[in-house]
Amino acid sequence: MGMTNSTSNSFFKNIVDGANEALIFVSPNAENALKVEDYLIVYANKKAESLFAHTRESIQNKVIKELPIFFEFSEFLNRLNSVVRSKKHEAFNLIQKVGHKNLKMHFKIESHDTGVLISIAEHVVDKESNLPEGDLKARINELEISNLFSYRVLDSYDSIISYLKPIFDDNEDISDFRIDYINNRMDDVTNENPKFIIGKTFTEYYPQNLENGVFELLKECYNSVENQDYVKEFFFNNTSYWLSNKAVKMNDGIILFSKDVTQERKYEEQLFIQNRLLLEAEHVANIGSFRWSLGKEEIKYSENVYRMFGFEPKELDAKYDRILAFVHPNDINKVKESFQQARINKTKIDLVFRIYTKSNDLKYMNTIGECYQRGGNWYMVGVLRDVTKQIEAESKLQSKNAELKRTNLDLEAFNRIASHDLQEPLRKIQMFVSRLNEEEKDTMSLRSQGYLEKVKSSSNRMRNLINNLLSYSKVDEVEEQPKRIDLNDVLTSVLDDLGERIDELGAEITSDALPVINGVQFQLEQLFANLIGNSLKYIKQETKAKIQIKSKIVSSNEIPVDLLSYGGSSYVKLQFIDNGIGFEKKYEEKIFEIFQRLHGKNEYSGTGLGLSICKKIVQSHNGIIQAKGELDKGAEFTVYLPTLI
Repeated sequence: MGMTNSTSNSFFKNIVDGANEALIFVSPNAENALKVEDYLIVYANKKAESLFAHTRESIQNKVIKELPIFFEFSEFLNRLNSVVRSKKHEAFNLIQKVGHKNLKMHFKIESHDTGVLISIAEHVVDKESNLPEGDLKARINELEISNLFSYRVLDSYDSIISYLKPIFDDNEDISDFRIDYINNRMDDVTNENPKFIIGKTFTEYYPQNLENGVFELLKECYNSVENQDYVKEFFFNNTSYWLSNKAVKMNDGIILFSKDVTQERKYEEQLFIQNRLLLEAEHVANIGSFRWSLGKEEIKYSENVYRMFGFEPKELDAKYDRILAFVHPNDINKVKESFQQARINKTKIDLVFRIYTKSNDLKYMNTIGECYQRGGNWYMVGVLRDVTKQIEAESKLQSKNAELKRTNLDLEAFNRIASHDLQEPLRKIQMFVSRLNEEEKDTMSLRSQGYLEKVKSSSNRMRNLINNLLSYSKVDEVEEQPKRIDLNDVLTSVLDDLGERIDELGAEITSDALPVINGVQFQLEQLFANLIGNSLKYIKQETKAKIQIKSKIVSSNEIPVDLLSYGGSSYVKLQFIDNGIGFEKKYEEKIFEIFQRLHGKNEYSGTGLGLSICKKIVQSHNGIIQAKGELDKGAEFTVYLPTLI
């Protein structure tokens, strides 16, 4: 037995064999456990040997009936049998006259898995011992304290051990406890010297014991003879300590074991915080986690997994087959086969499947799991994500892509028609109009000449419209790769092309030094040409046209985030500011729409495509364009383009 094997241990011998209590461990016979002759003495300490043995022969391996019993045996046997049946413990006193001595025999019987532990302590209860009164008191104190503790051994414990004696008031109620002993571990843990503590009352030394419930627990322990376990926070020298305590009634006092668990408590708090953070993170990210012992059918899920299935935490049985019941019928074989292969081959799993929730909602789930081994057992840990919105978005995107592909095909067909089938008849019309004007001008009436000019003007507008439509449709089809483009060169080229118009109007154009960016040369030239040409077109009468181009580098934080499609950190900000006729604020967004005209064709020429082309060019360069204006005070177009990386 475990107790027999441990007798050679020096610690055990110091603490048990050195005790002044008689300690006996007995084992009942399994066939007839409640007969006295069947209680076999497995172990007896030195005090028990000296109390019962009259010879040098040990009492070990004898049955209780073979002992020289000098106390009320029948009552003792009843108590012993009661403890064996109830599997609890019991303490009681028996008074026995031995010679000229009256002894109070204090018994404590404790049931254990392999047997019963019996402790017996002797107490002299009158003066017939012929000892002086002072010596009698000294012996009683020795019996109550010295027989409980071996100071040298107890100081080696990792726990604080103290012995408390109750103090009774006039009503025989416990009013406090006196600290009669405390080991040196107190100093090691709390830097509190035991010699300044011994002799003080329990509440005097630590008044908070009245508020934190400890005092009531100790009273309960003493009065009920029931052990009390509790964990409390204490403060010594303004420092927090968490102590795990066990109070045990021993004779006429309480022995208190207190272990420092401050570090463990901190770990528990940190673990609690980490778990809470994990739960919150899972909730925000709409994911859950699981741990599956591959040799069993039970799976441990985080709380959010249950919520994703429409259940409250722990509401659903964590069984593999139970979860499978929610999988879409068309996906269940795929799920089973994937998990089976992962279990057999100990491989990673990454799977998307459909489920029906508790409320019969259809969801797409993505599970990712990996296998690992610990202690000879294999486990799978992983996450479960609700990817319903992602799948639906991808499905919509695929539909949009298909629609866009069809649109692009239609656009390509239109480009072919516009490039040839529309331009060829228009070219012939313009050719014949030119010949009529040259050959028949002198013979035509003024009215006919007017009609001919209208045909010529209309055909020119038609050609411009077709060319702009082709430019608009081909912005996204450019095969030329972006390269380093100096915007100063772009501006110079555009001003050369517009030179005749600028000179005609006497326009004044100023510009900051412009940066180098990544782009497509001819598209950037078209952008500048359209914006500057737009300002030259919409000038106020009898006003000198002034166009100012500003440039600076700005961070992405200075740009409306919802307008950005590119994740650059910095951008070139280009402002084209004029003093023309401007426009009303309500047109700031509409002005970039295709075929959007703010003025009649008789007032200002144009097709309504110029600014639409500008917007498309800027977007193809991962930038944005904005417009603002004020009627009769001018317009301002702002372009943001990513800086050169």
